[in-house]
Amino acid sequence: MKTNIDNRKNIIISLKTYYGERKKGIDKQIQFLKMSNFMNISISIICFGILMTSIISEQLEFDFYKWQKTGLFALLSIIAFLNLPNAIFELKLLKHFKKINNYNDFNGIEKLNYDLKFQIDKLNNRIRSNIIPIILGILILFMSAWQTMSENNPYWEFMKIPIILFFGIIIIRLVIVNKKLSENIKKVENTVANTV
Repeated sequence: MKTNIDNRKNIIISLKTYYGERKKGIDKQIQFLKMSNFMNISISIICFGILMTSIISEQLEFDFYKWQKTGLFALLSIIAFLNLPNAIFELKLLKHFKKINNYNDFNGIEKLNYDLKFQIDKLNNRIRSNIIPIILGILILFMSAWQTMSENNPYWEFMKIPIILFFGIIIIRLVIVNKKLSENIKKVENTVANTV
C-alpha cells in the first residue's frame, strides 16, 4: 500500500527535468545541478551586471561600456538564465526527496501533497505558464545574435526595456515559486521532525 510520503516522492519525480533523465541516481543529479546552477548563476550575474552597467552608464552619460557592444552579453545571459529557475526548483525538490526518504505519514500531508502537485504541474507546463518570457527571450536572442554578428542592428537600441522586463519577470517568478515550494517543504519537514 502506498503511503502519502510515497505519493509525495512520486509527485517530486514527476517534475520534468531540464537536464535529461535521472538515470544516474538522485545523488549524482544533485551534484550535477549544484555545479550547473553555480556556473549559470555566475554567467548570469556577470553578463546581467555588464548589461545593467551599460544601460545605467549611458543614462548618466558616462562612457563606461557602450550598449552597442553588449549583444554577446545579452545572448549569454539569456541562454544561462532561461532555465535557471527550473534547475533551482529541481535541486530544491531532489534534496527534499532525499530528506523525506524514511519519513512516515502524518495528518495534513494530503493537502501539502496536493499543493506541491499543483506547483509541479505549473512548472511542467513551461510554455503555457511562461509565454511572455518565452516571447521576450526569443526576441532578445534574435536581436542579440544579430547585434553580435554585425554590430549594426538598428533596433538594438530599443532592446533595453525587453531585456529588463525579461529578467524582471523571471526573477519575480523565481522568488514567488521558490517561496511557495520552500513553505510547502518546510511544513512537511518540520511536521515530521516534531512528530519523531
